[in-house]
Amino acid sequence: MLHRHLLVLGLAGISAALQTQYQANGGVLYREHFLSPADFEAVQRECRSLRGQMRAEKDSIARRRLGVCLDRKSLTHAKLMSADIAAKLARLTGVERLEPSEFPAELRHYGDGSMMDWHQDDVLYDPPQTEVILTLENSADCFTEWIGPDGERECVWTEPNSVLLVRAGAGGPSHRVTRVKRGERTIVKCVFHAPGCEKTPSFYDHINSFPGAQKSVAERARALAAKAKEADRPGRRGRGERGR
Repeated sequence: MLHRHLLVLGLAGISAALQTQYQANGGVLYREHFLSPADFEAVQRECRSLRGQMRAEKDSIARRRLGVCLDRKSLTHAKLMSADIAAKLARLTGVERLEPSEFPAELRHYGDGSMMDWHQDDVLYDPPQTEVILTLENSADCFTEWIGPDGERECVWTEPNSVLLVRAGAGGPSHRVTRVKRGERTIVKCVFHAPGCEKTPSFYDHINSFPGAQKSVAERARALAAKAKEADRPGRRGRGERGR
């Protein structure tokens, strides 16, 4: 019993330290060995089978990146967009509670010449969401870089089964992915948010960036886009670019 109590205290201490690190880093945290080996292997295997469905991304600052939205009935969606993963992410970030987003989980591929320039992630929810980037495969020579609160540039080569957690919006870090010259990198990007959040216009602006978006959400996005176009007038502020 004493051993179990000490183990719980130790795990709580590690979680608190990671929360402190996430906040101190300005809303970014890199963590390896995120999924269990069995779950990671299952996710990796399913996502490999989807490579042929990937298409070029639209409306993004990323260059030459391919991707596809994951089916909400897929094993990968079930493994990643779950209450258990949401609770784990809440512990890592220090957010009281997180929920899986309606925004589609996206399978993304960086091949030769792919890159993503400096940006802060678009705000899809109010308050801003937490973006989760799980690396599935990485033989590429690219790096993920971000600017810390002290103005220093941080850099990491993302290991398979690692996650990068990023706070969206002005409260999150400016970050980028350097250009791939050799190899390739495949990731899954998921979105989590606090309960009761409201979707922003950017949610609907970017819902169709990759093929396979949830039909009901995509249809609503198209309807809202048509309505916005109808009401468009000179001087109306244009939509921003999409990063992550």
